[in-house]
Amino acid sequence: MRTFVLAIIVFVGTLGNAYPQSSEQAVDKLGSGLSVSAGLGHLAVRDDYISDQWYSGSLPYFEASWLRRSDSSAYRLGFIYRQSSNVRNYNVSAGITEASLGLDFLSPTGSFSLLGRNVFAYCGPSAEFFVYYRQQNIASGGNALFNTYSFAMFFSAGINSTLAMPLESDFTLNLSGELNLLSFGARLTDLHDHDAKFVKFGSLLSGVRGHTELALRYDLSDVLSASAGYRFEICQSGTWSYLLAVSDNLVATVTYRL
Repeated sequence: MRTFVLAIIVFVGTLGNAYPQSSEQAVDKLGSGLSVSAGLGHLAVRDDYISDQWYSGSLPYFEASWLRRSDSSAYRLGFIYRQSSNVRNYNVSAGITEASLGLDFLSPTGSFSLLGRNVFAYCGPSAEFFVYYRQQNIASGGNALFNTYSFAMFFSAGINSTLAMPLESDFTLNLSGELNLLSFGARLTDLHDHDAKFVKFGSLLSGVRGHTELALRYDLSDVLSASAGYRFEICQSGTWSYLLAVSDNLVATVTYRL
């Protein structure tokens, strides 16, 4: 959580001190093309619909994305899938599946100097469809059957930002983040509570969905690059029964420039 908040503070501070730049030159620093990512992550989740206890475990990370740029802007389409059947609280385990489809728009907002190097800043709106599904690995029957499953779905709109610092020898350091501001969501509710609403609107006042990532990219050739980095994700909602899922991930990416 501290990493996510720090990234947001960095974005706000740097954008406020940026100076104008050539849009075409700035967009070129983002790189473009088709990317495939894989990584290892650790998830901690509290889902009060099933239990107020914390469950944790490994959660692999897979992503496919496409970034396309024009002379003055860029957009990125990405799909992320994560699944594990061994998220545990002592001897009780659960299966967790998370999937998201996101669309980000990026426009250059300026550049600034840091440690004697130019840092290029980008910002824009974003949209995301996110699904969370959980199944307890326990035997159940009757009404208890419904208490072994949990489901949440969010359509969200927010902002995203990226900082790119070109280094020597074809290396580029990237810091990016996204924060959803408004959402339209659905969640399983208590079947005995006839007044409970399955669908609700949400905002930053009722929950947080976002991520931040720090990665080092190396251009292997004119058409191929590879990167490695750290990614932090959070999904928190208090609109229904409380849900908080946070994860730390080490991610490797290969990008082919189209």
